[in-house]
Amino acid sequence: MIRWQMEFENNHVLVMTAQIFVDILNHAFFSPYQLNLLVFDECHSAVKDAPMRQVLTKLHSCDVARRPKILGLTAALFRKRCKPREVHGIIKELSETMGCVVRIPSDIQTVYRSSTKPCEVVFQHDDFDTALDPVARELSTLVQSLLLSCRLVVQNSLQHFQADGLWNPFTVQNTGKTDTLSDAIKDIAFLLENFGPYGAFHCAQVYIPILETAKMRVRKVSDFNKVITLCYQIREICASFFANYSAKDRLTVFVQPNVIRLLDIIRNFSPEHCDPGEKTFKMCCIIFVERRSVASVLYHYLKDIRVHDTTLEFVKPLFTMGQAAASNATLTESQILNMKQKEIMRDFREGRCNLVVATSVLEEGIDIPECNLIIRFDKFRTYCDYVQTKGRARSVRAFYCILVSRSDTEKLLEDLAQFHSIEQQLVATSNIEEDKDAILDNMFGQIIKPYQPFGEEGPRVTLQSSISLINRYCSQLVSHGPSVLVPTWNIKEVDENLIDPLLLQRIKELVKRLPIPKPPPNQVATVSYGLYQCQLLLPKSSPLQEEIVGEPMPTKRLAKRTVALRVCQRLHMLKELDDLHLLPVSHRNIVVQ
Repeated sequence: MIRWQMEFENNHVLVMTAQIFVDILNHAFFSPYQLNLLVFDECHSAVKDAPMRQVLTKLHSCDVARRPKILGLTAALFRKRCKPREVHGIIKELSETMGCVVRIPSDIQTVYRSSTKPCEVVFQHDDFDTALDPVARELSTLVQSLLLSCRLVVQNSLQHFQADGLWNPFTVQNTGKTDTLSDAIKDIAFLLENFGPYGAFHCAQVYIPILETAKMRVRKVSDFNKVITLCYQIREICASFFANYSAKDRLTVFVQPNVIRLLDIIRNFSPEHCDPGEKTFKMCCIIFVERRSVASVLYHYLKDIRVHDTTLEFVKPLFTMGQAAASNATLTESQILNMKQKEIMRDFREGRCNLVVATSVLEEGIDIPECNLIIRFDKFRTYCDYVQTKGRARSVRAFYCILVSRSDTEKLLEDLAQFHSIEQQLVATSNIEEDKDAILDNMFGQIIKPYQPFGEEGPRVTLQSSISLINRYCSQLVSHGPSVLVPTWNIKEVDENLIDPLLLQRIKELVKRLPIPKPPPNQVATVSYGLYQCQLLLPKSSPLQEEIVGEPMPTKRLAKRTVALRVCQRLHMLKELDDLHLLPVSHRNIVVQ
């Protein structure tokens, strides 16, 4: 408690995870009313019972007038899979959750010029197993039968254990046991199907020490022994098949077509393939995979094949699986893994490594160099996966390569078309309010005449320049303290029944000229607007002490501008603005004189 009090007293800005902030609020170490601003990075994660969502729930229970301002930042507004027509609803849901308005930069063309625009390429490969060598297919069938029999035995054993009343799924030992055994069998099966016998062989090798260590933490070890025996059997069967091939051949015969296609892509980025004018060209590549086990296997595969294939000897691979160890790892193991991941990313940034095999940990939140090659090895899950991985291709001439089997190509192209459509929907939806305000400002700027007391050739105060002139005037007023004097703006929404009918009719006519966004299906296209009125009070040092009220306007910015223009006119009449340029008369100089 004392430590947190010192942190809050000594610092104006604190950076922490959402979970830590939840704990601080729940244990009353800190009051949300002490906050001015709360910034959420990757705010699309505020779903379900996530820590970020818990923070927002807590804040929403606070008094609205004293609630801190919230700024949410994200590169992708949602994680779940959706269709283009659902974008409006998802944006509205996130907006309500955050208690914020969704915005992206108004000048979207500027954003496009400065953002990542890699060349997207879809690479087809033959379907799994169909293109496998007959010997590799035979080995794959043998391993599949071993996996199936072991899975059935372990499942039956656990069912008997539950029937005997010895099973409590909420104990740490039992939870770790089922997770580890299930992960081992699932990972080996997945790698056999998606990587080939080489993947199953390597995965079995990796799991042997993991299972041996995990076995020491549980009471009933028979199931662990069965899975460990399975791993040894897979390793021995694969080794007997591999022995009939050279080191290079076994790395091409016992893998699926997607792995061979991956090698073809990487070869195109070798120094020998670069243009004559690009002698300094260096590959900087990330391969994104879905599973941690695939990251490990693919790394070791690339490490092996670069030794036996001269066309790939330029590859210097490493792999990263995240900043935390497995759930059944000790604290020391977690610390060692985290240190290793930091070393890997440092080597990647400094050029000692030119290819990283990564899970989604690198999709967001980690500083990496400008990559010229991003490869998506597995299928997409959501639009967010697509955006985050593609966004890592930041080099000027970057390629974003997607691997897909022939049978899945049509589905992938449909997904990509939907992703591009979603992107367009996001741009249109996010900017419609800013576009509306900008158009209305321009319309009223042409209708509301500037203040020009000396005619067309003399100085003027326009609707657009009025607020800045008010701020400049206040900054030159005499202050009785070290602070700078500022005007007081008070904006409120007004009922259209209480304003001048002629003015209301004029506003409605202008609003009708606004562009109308394409509505969701079965809905009528409309443009919504409110009516706002602004009151302006100048500091006490000003001779104008009357609170000036502006005309009702369809945007808050216009309401401020109209009242500011009216105040500028009054200030000139009071000789607070000079006749030569309509600029503030310096009160400080008058006091000195």
